[in-house]
Amino acid sequence: MKIRILLFAFITISLFSCFQSEENVFEILQGNLTIIDSIKIDDSGFSFSNLKNSKIYNDTLLAFGDGSFSSINMFHSKTGEFLATYESDSIDSFIIPKKSYSNFCIVGDNIYILNHLLSKVYVFNLDKKFEEVVDLKFKNHMMKPRYNVFFEVFQKSIYVSTEYNSSTTNENFKFSPLVSVFDEKGRFRIDFGKYPKPYTEGNLVLSTNESKIIKDEKIYILNVAGVPILKEYLLNGDLNGVYKLESEHHDPEIGYYTDDPFSAPLTDQFNGLASDQNSSKKVFYASYHSFDTRDRDYGLGTYRWMLMKIDLEKMTIKETEIAGAWYLDDYPNLIPQVKGDTVSFLIREKDENLYLKRLIFD
Repeated sequence: MKIRILLFAFITISLFSCFQSEENVFEILQGNLTIIDSIKIDDSGFSFSNLKNSKIYNDTLLAFGDGSFSSINMFHSKTGEFLATYESDSIDSFIIPKKSYSNFCIVGDNIYILNHLLSKVYVFNLDKKFEEVVDLKFKNHMMKPRYNVFFEVFQKSIYVSTEYNSSTTNENFKFSPLVSVFDEKGRFRIDFGKYPKPYTEGNLVLSTNESKIIKDEKIYILNVAGVPILKEYLLNGDLNGVYKLESEHHDPEIGYYTDDPFSAPLTDQFNGLASDQNSSKKVFYASYHSFDTRDRDYGLGTYRWMLMKIDLEKMTIKETEIAGAWYLDDYPNLIPQVKGDTVSFLIREKDENLYLKRLIFD
């Protein structure tokens, strides 16, 4: 009996140790931000409504989806030169539908393009030669891929943000897993993760979906609204760590609405998560927008796009403002891929040109 009691106590302590990081207190420090360069992106031949799922591969390929959901567009990240667009009118090797594209990933010499309406992945090489179509076979016919934030092919598995196809946001948040995993043939493996409970406690419209990245064979997920919680999952879906983030500028109170979504109190929301995915260092960057007041009549003029640096090893957080109220309608896009300590983001400046900017925040 004593052995059983001791074993139970050991297991309890071990489980508590795995998640005690949620109770740890971060130290908020002052940081120094240095802009390294600003590359003008030559999008003069396009009229992008807005940008979706901006990413950088091999330190040279900048790509993103168009807000019209019709194309994936590729530029040289060092020069801003246009390289290619992947859309139905420009691909001769295979006929693809005209709409429902915004997310993609590049693995080796192949680009995987997600059609979130059809739950299909179209695979081409970088010369636009057709390779294959993968049908994502969800375990529930009510499930489908989300168009934004997370779509990765990693170790012969496909990871995608998932939503429950419902007409109500409450059901969407209640029944949607955060991530679904498929094998390379599209066969369902597992899904995991839940939205925070406060999402279902009132009518809520978010500006984006939970931010997610794969790093060091783990998946990190940061919620959009409410108390910011960074969760660490193993690739098999097991929760491996929970970190409650601290902030001097982010208001965790959620603004619910009654009838009109545009009447809700302003809500501070996280909209990006980034890290050096080739490094084992637990250093992350998160972006969020913040308002000085929740009143809509005055609060919109106080908008700020903020950058947060999170060091889970030193348990420190630094914050700085990147952009102000002028960027409210077209806020910057944080690039998930960090190289060393260099962070990148896309921003459309007052001259109406699109720029890729790199910075160090230490």
